Amino acid sequence: MENGVYAGVIVDQVHPMVDKIFHYRIPENLREQIKVGMRVKVPFGTANRKMEGYVMQLDSSTDVPDDKIKPISKILDGYPVIPENMLPIISWMKEEYHCLTIEAIRCVIPPGLRRNTRKKTERVVYLNDIDNLEDRIKTIEKRSAYMADILRLLAQNDELFLDQLRAATGAPLSSFKNLEKQGLIRIEHHEVYRNPWKYEYDIGKQPEVLTKEQQEAISEIHRAIGKGYERFLLQGVTGSGKTEVYIHAARKALEMNKQVIVMVPEISLTPQTVERFKNHFGQQVAIMHSGLSVGERFDEWHRIRNQQVDIVVGARSAIFVPLQRLGLVIIDEAHEDSYKSDMRPRYHAIDVACKRCELEGAVLLLGSATPSIAQHYTAQNGEYKMIYMKHRIDNKPLPPVEIVDMRKEIVRGNRSILSGTLYNAMSDVLRKREQAILLLNRRGYAHFVSCRSCGFVLKCSNCDISLTYHAYGKILKCHYCGQNYSYPAICPKCKSRYIKHFGIGTQRVEEDLKKLFPQARIVRMDMDTTSAKGAHQRILSDFREGKYDFLLGTQMVAKGLDFPGVTLVGVIVADTALNIPDFRSCEKTFQLITQVAGRTGRGEKGGKVIIQSYQPHHYAIQFASRHDYSGFYEKEIRIRRRFCYPPFSHIIRILILDENEDRLIKQIKDIENWIRHRIEQNHILKQGLIDMGAYTAPLERINRKYRWQILIRIKTEALFKQAYHRLMDECLDMFSGVRQTIIADFYPVSLL
Repeated sequence: MENGVYAGVIVDQVHPMVDKIFHYRIPENLREQIKVGMRVKVPFGTANRKMEGYVMQLDSSTDVPDDKIKPISKILDGYPVIPENMLPIISWMKEEYHCLTIEAIRCVIPPGLRRNTRKKTERVVYLNDIDNLEDRIKTIEKRSAYMADILRLLAQNDELFLDQLRAATGAPLSSFKNLEKQGLIRIEHHEVYRNPWKYEYDIGKQPEVLTKEQQEAISEIHRAIGKGYERFLLQGVTGSGKTEVYIHAARKALEMNKQVIVMVPEISLTPQTVERFKNHFGQQVAIMHSGLSVGERFDEWHRIRNQQVDIVVGARSAIFVPLQRLGLVIIDEAHEDSYKSDMRPRYHAIDVACKRCELEGAVLLLGSATPSIAQHYTAQNGEYKMIYMKHRIDNKPLPPVEIVDMRKEIVRGNRSILSGTLYNAMSDVLRKREQAILLLNRRGYAHFVSCRSCGFVLKCSNCDISLTYHAYGKILKCHYCGQNYSYPAICPKCKSRYIKHFGIGTQRVEEDLKKLFPQARIVRMDMDTTSAKGAHQRILSDFREGKYDFLLGTQMVAKGLDFPGVTLVGVIVADTALNIPDFRSCEKTFQLITQVAGRTGRGEKGGKVIIQSYQPHHYAIQFASRHDYSGFYEKEIRIRRRFCYPPFSHIIRILILDENEDRLIKQIKDIENWIRHRIEQNHILKQGLIDMGAYTAPLERINRKYRWQILIRIKTEALFKQAYHRLMDECLDMFSGVRQTIIADFYPVSLL
């Protein structure tokens, strides 16, 4: 074997058979250029098809016979697209989330890279050195006033964008070409970044005066940033000023030449968070979330890679940005499920953040008014350092909460979506020219269509799930596969005309509110009204500026929003999540009500909350009405301990999908039997098992595929966790060739 340098490459193909390092010879002319993390083109397979790949290692020797090693065809970029500090994260994700290496790599590489997104360029016009410029302009003006105007403007500015000059002078491109031919100007292509933030901000805005609790929190975090890796859980009531703590902590990190990632759970929260950070740090802030165009994300990634920014604000994918001096990761609303990816690799951004902070010596700060039960439990056990902020800024009281029993409203003959109490409160808001936020965590007009004659419910033919009626367009829509259906005039089963939509969604509530309050200005915020780019920002800005009286929405209006003019929050139906077949349904209900209740009472006028419920005495609603996190936690943790739910166990979910239900049932039984046999053979696996079973998923069919799942509960000790990770790898390898789709999730946030 000849001496030389070899590159270990992962090819860009999602298939378990090629999930390994392939060695390629580095040609002499590329040896000085090639680096770990670069994207390359390589011949692959017996047909030597040209494929993209990523250099994961450089070796001076290899065990592969020399005549079997092919040369790299070319380097595709002039820089490593995988930063060196992200290589350990990729390896860790492969093991932790049972994904392919290439799937982890795709989380890290620049958005749009694989689509060959190009850098944006602008043509810039420069004025060359010209003797007796004024005389030349007068001479040229006799032939072309356009050309003379171009030269005069350039004489004042030295350089201008071509588009600016054309707009100012009205000159055609031929005028510029003539001037360029005469040597009077030159036109160059310059790279420019697309700007994802097209709103004004108050650069250099000074931080607000801090409360004692905020000062203590910042001091604690500041000390940690100077030392290295540490984890904090900041539990602060709504309105206690957590965002101001984040800004001060980020400022301290920057003073120490460190960089910062700030994560929010949803795009709807990004505009306000970006605005706060832009006001303090200006162009030092980059944005990274799925609401941006591919080109905008591509450019923001390059700004980050080129060390032109020190703070990145974004959703869960922001944890992979290529900062080189990471000192602080802030995760706001850390209890939110949207930090968990529902696509391979099924990573949880908080877990990735923990690992990245550990590897790079950074501080992790989780913030929430309502931490998850598991987060609070681990903090109490010392895995996080707790910081409490129990008071609102200026010691403003938390808003009083009134629970309305909707069953009594029906007895009184009130069939409206609003109780008398909430109707009167909203009328009062209008009279005083204040604002209200109304929450209903269900979009659409009505959540099912049913025949009153035979009881038939219209369901999606792909998913076997009831369809939601949308009044706009008068269509029925499946919220799982997106399929649309026409609204039937008669029942498809019994041919009766007594078919009608039932239940309420945000669209239906909006229509009813317009009838009840014709003078009110109402804006709706849900997935249907915010699908257009920039819609979140426009709605929130208009509401802040007082253009609307009522903001009606789903859970996206429940958290992170700060509007001093809001004096009323109404929860239309508080019970929507309580009866979902999930052990965390009570936790989700408590969090949602507590979060939305915190949107009011922030201004000088104070505020109040009205919760409408058909289960008013349920402990989740009662504790939420008292803003009592500790009381809810103690009640919920006792239930979790009694039934051995997380955090007292780990749940592993193996979800299997197939269009043929009989074939699916046979396959899931085979997998279940194989796993049980492996557990019986292994003492550690057997000792770590709590229980196991195969069941239909609560959502039995989605997009024409039936869904069954195997749920395995194991003890929490690291020894058992490691053993079951290995078992999952064996299981996926064993059944990788079956026809069914198999999804293994070691950390499911939903069992639906």
